[in-house]
Amino acid sequence: MDNVSKIGANANFYVQNQSVKKENDSKKASEKENSSQATKSEAKNPDAIFDAMQMSAIQNKAVAFGKFVNPKDYLSEDRIKDIESSMGVFESNTESAKAAMDTEFKGVGAWENLSDAQKLALAANIQI
Repeated sequence: MDNVSKIGANANFYVQNQSVKKENDSKKASEKENSSQATKSEAKNPDAIFDAMQMSAIQNKAVAFGKFVNPKDYLSEDRIKDIESSMGVFESNTESAKAAMDTEFKGVGAWENLSDAQKLALAANIQI
């Protein structure tokens, strides 16, 4: 076999090999797509998601060895008052945002089906 024939044979093998790889890749991609579509099609209960979020928040409270942490042990009175005042502003802004959303989305079924706690959580998320 001369060099030109060897190059042609190698090129032919390369082209055939690449087409087989593309077929395998497309099969894998379609399998992944099918499995991801099956996962996405599951209906999620919004209340269950919110309950999980609440449980996560409960688990993340400042607890040390089964006892609640006393902020006075770690912070000065001035700093505690600053935090309390900023939380008051946050709570008032959250209530204002919830009232605005109640006005804006009045009559929208998805909004009306949310509990007050879920509406407040969305309003609080806006404030962050």
